[in-house]
Amino acid sequence: MSTLIGDANRNGYQQRKAGWLGGPGSDGGHAAPSALGFIGERGGTFPQHEWQNRKAGTPNEIDEANNFHDTEMEVIKKAKTLLQSGAPLDLRWEMKLEPGSNPGMPLILKLLYSFDDEISVTKEFNNLRSKQIG
Repeated sequence: MSTLIGDANRNGYQQRKAGWLGGPGSDGGHAAPSALGFIGERGGTFPQHEWQNRKAGTPNEIDEANNFHDTEMEVIKKAKTLLQSGAPLDLRWEMKLEPGSNPGMPLILKLLYSFDDEISVTKEFNNLRSKQIG
């Protein structure tokens, strides 16, 4: 992935370690794109289903278009476009991880984001190994 600030805060070991908590089919996902300067491994890594994180393995959503990875890429693309045009970047990004029955493994990822004064977009993503209805 091409980033805005580089991957200086990436740490593969920390990502793998976070993924181990989730078991097979889990990665160490980021709560916010480090490409936009968010905290990265210094505090924003958690067990995330591999398909949600990087579209690997078997999809775990009934609606495969509802994917955290694709949403993150759309936000990064829009941020790059704004910055390349010389416009200021005013991005609001809030993520809430809803706990499940396994300690440290979120059941659902809830994301709210918006640019400037636009209406906020709210999305929920399944973080279980299997597909979930709803």
